[in-house]
Amino acid sequence: MYKVIIDGQCGCIRRANMALESNFSDRDDALIAASNLAQRMNDDFCGKHQFGVRQEGENLLVTIEMRG
Repeated sequence: MYKVIIDGQCGCIRRANMALESNFSDRDDALIAASNLAQRMNDDFCGKHQFGVRQEGENLLVTIEMRG
């Protein structure tokens, strides 16, 4: 079982009422979902943060860090 986990929360994530964890049986499906989620957050949120994806074991973490 692979998990996509949003690692940390900014105000945009809380306001979007997003699920913080999703489960996948296939690694490639989880990676695609995590990458799409990070890209959507980078495109649609306020721009104060940069979102990326990092793998830790069977977990794919959508990471958050300050821009600039």
